[in-house]
Amino acid sequence: MSNSIYNIDFDINKEMLIEESKVCDYVPINRVTLRRVKMGSYAETKGKKFSDFLNEEDKDWWLKQDTWQSSMNADAEMLFKMPETTRILAYFKSKLQTENIEANFFTQKQGTSVKMHVDVGTPCAINFIIKGEETPIIFEDEGTFFYKTALLNVSKKHMVPEQETTDRMLFKLRILDLNFDEAKERLC
Repeated sequence: MSNSIYNIDFDINKEMLIEESKVCDYVPINRVTLRRVKMGSYAETKGKKFSDFLNEEDKDWWLKQDTWQSSMNADAEMLFKMPETTRILAYFKSKLQTENIEANFFTQKQGTSVKMHVDVGTPCAINFIIKGEETPIIFEDEGTFFYKTALLNVSKKHMVPEQETTDRMLFKLRILDLNFDEAKERLC
């Protein structure tokens, strides 16, 4: 049993999510992470900087990369235009018994990888792969996993290898106030 990933069987409308993602504005993760992410009270990241979690050789990549992008958090006005996003978000807020979940879309360009990192300020997340299913997630301590929808322990170092055949797109629910074990227990 993995302490990094828990597969979830949950039906989504991928085509609808892809259409809804077009409502969003995207920015490279480098600027989002380095300027906007606040550490909050999550014990493993409190008082640390994003660069504290990077391998020395990867720091330059994180400063310059622009092929991995994130949408801004969906606000109430945007959610009005996004019924599938709203449905999924509402379901998991209820199931996990928390309002502290943020919805985002992520894109990874074909021919690129995402270096080893942790998602600072986010103890765990639920990822829904909506495009580019062939690329796994690799956890530094546990190895390689393929999934379609999963709860991920993003407070552990992980990476995504090169996306070979198409751009990759994720719909992500960032769970801000539960750790992986707490969220997994509520999902079971």
